[in-house]
Amino acid sequence: MLRLLRIEYQKLRPSRSFKVLASMYFIAVFIAGVGVMPFLRYLKSRIEEFDIDGIDPTIIPFYEFPDIWQNLTIVAIWGKALLGFSLIYSITNEYSYRTIRQNVIDGLSKQEFVMSKIVMAGFLSLASALFVFLIGLVTGLIYSTDISIGAILDGSYFILVFALQMFTFLVFTLFVGALIKKSIIAMGVLIFWVFAIENIIWGRMQYLKNEWVDYILPVKAINQLNHIPFWKYALQEVQDFITLPELAAVLFYLGLFYWATTRLISRRDL
Repeated sequence: MLRLLRIEYQKLRPSRSFKVLASMYFIAVFIAGVGVMPFLRYLKSRIEEFDIDGIDPTIIPFYEFPDIWQNLTIVAIWGKALLGFSLIYSITNEYSYRTIRQNVIDGLSKQEFVMSKIVMAGFLSLASALFVFLIGLVTGLIYSTDISIGAILDGSYFILVFALQMFTFLVFTLFVGALIKKSIIAMGVLIFWVFAIENIIWGRMQYLKNEWVDYILPVKAINQLNHIPFWKYALQEVQDFITLPELAAVLFYLGLFYWATTRLISRRDL
């Protein structure tokens, strides 16, 4: 795996598009992660300017352990498309510049080629999860009222859930890139699928009271693994745990997209 990761790194190192998109993702996650409290303080100052008493947004325990892990990961996962675009560039460039053919000529099998992309997707997912964990640890130690080991570790499994979500989505983007082979078109299809097709199907099924739709739409299933927790601050009930059917749906799509990408590249004339 380290060999395949080194090969992939050598190919991505000169790619400006990959570096820009990956950097944009990590910058966006950092700003979103550390910017919540400054934003709440700004809201408080604006409210005070209108002489409204009894409303203090800064008391929202966004950074409290253990809530911080679910809060941060649900915010960070919305930037996943930027990393997805970077991987679409990586695989479509292989076709544009014929490097995939050269890799096979040089002795890399098609299966190893696919695995190098999968390994890079896994590396980016783990790096992203570690980055979110560090942001959560630092901001939690600054703002949380309970910084005991038990409080810090409680709920930290959401970091692993986040890594699985990222990994599954990135494997999905690799499939889209391998299927279409043109970066701009592939990114357009990805955006159209996520924001139009899935939302139209989901909205229609919700209207018909078909709750199972959350399990059959791939990106919805990935997002559904971690539920939005912020409604609890409005005294509404939220799901703060992972269910087995939701986990099974994500693992199914992970296996499906890995199989589909491998089969697609293995059978295609390079």
